[in-house]
Amino acid sequence: MLAKIKEKFLTKKAFFKGSSVLALTTLLSYILGLLRDRVFARTFGAAHILDAYNAAFTLPDLILNIFVAGALTAAFVPIFSDLTSQRKFKETGDFINSVLNGSLLVVLLSGLAVFALAPQLSNLIVPGFSPQAKEIFINLTRLLLLSPLIFSVSNTLGNILVAQENFFWFGISAALYNLGIIAGAVFLTPYYGIYGVAIGTIAGALLHLATRVIGLKYRYRWRPVINFSYDYRRFLKLILPKVVGHPIEQLTFLGFTIIASTISAGSIAILNFARNFQSAPINIIGATFALTAFPLLTRAVSAEDRKTFRKELSFTFNAILLISAAAAVVIYFLRRPLITILLGGGAFNQTAIGLTAATLGIFALSIPTESLSHLLARGFYAKKDSLTPVLVGLGSLVIAVASAWGFAKTLGVPGLAWGFFMGSILKTALLYALLNNKS
Repeated sequence: MLAKIKEKFLTKKAFFKGSSVLALTTLLSYILGLLRDRVFARTFGAAHILDAYNAAFTLPDLILNIFVAGALTAAFVPIFSDLTSQRKFKETGDFINSVLNGSLLVVLLSGLAVFALAPQLSNLIVPGFSPQAKEIFINLTRLLLLSPLIFSVSNTLGNILVAQENFFWFGISAALYNLGIIAGAVFLTPYYGIYGVAIGTIAGALLHLATRVIGLKYRYRWRPVINFSYDYRRFLKLILPKVVGHPIEQLTFLGFTIIASTISAGSIAILNFARNFQSAPINIIGATFALTAFPLLTRAVSAEDRKTFRKELSFTFNAILLISAAAAVVIYFLRRPLITILLGGGAFNQTAIGLTAATLGIFALSIPTESLSHLLARGFYAKKDSLTPVLVGLGSLVIAVASAWGFAKTLGVPGLAWGFFMGSILKTALLYALLNNKS
């Protein structure tokens, strides 16, 4: 038995090394994220002002995830890998510039539209807010629209790091982003209130970018052009389904935010606190292992090696399932002490602790399914199929929001977590069945 484990480790040494680096940097990011949430909970409590801050991320994050974040990863890495493996350095530079400049242009235009329409959009996103809370939401949204512009550059550089398996600088950037938010909450809140936290958020985004600039080993000359070359057109073709599909999680939580704004003061804050605890193991385990496996799966597809593809996919699937299921059990049984110790005190009272713990308990059920969905989706991306995960994701979105709306009527905030679980089961089961059939 020990010999088999040793053999497996040696044959997967590079995989475990990359996963370990990503897992450790992601863990550091989430430790700082928990510290951030602790500062938020004790300073503001479960109140409308923190609801406004959390809700203000909705539109900037939606812009970022529609046009940049997941779309870049799915389409950029396979094409960049093809170009660099063929040593087409000029074409690679043109491709990077086109992706970077095109993303910046689209994000800028979208941000200007949201900036102008923020008052009208507030009536759709936070219909249950008071006029004063809506005003804070509008101001914070407009300030936070700077972050998608910064992340457009940072995410492009980050995908170069992923393609070259340079995982340290890719992973550490998220930790520094949270560090910037904490600094804003601690040092600027006494002077600027919740707006100090928003300023810290922008500072954190700049730190996120700076680390990826430092870590970038691939050198190219930036030029302010968009070249509609064959490679960039191929990128746009691959990106279109992801433009629709990647923001599905953001759209799901947009639906949850709308519902939560009508429940009671602090409901959005409680939802986000519980979600942050749930997302830690998903990103540390599921996203980390999936991201590490992605270049391996991509190369197997490029080499038309179906056996290696299935082997890498099966190994990573089993590893994610085993570890994420264990993490879910631990979080479920320790949810109340975790919330009490890490968030309780100050303005965060026993009622808020109880509701957050109850919501986290339901969210814990979806840790294995969400962790596995990261890998399964990347299996499709490696095959240059970004449409299937989109269609599956849209179905899960409808189920999740509709279920949440029904459950929330009687269960309150924990009902939103039940809705998320229903959508997650559907998504993961369908992705598994379809990818297994395709492989």
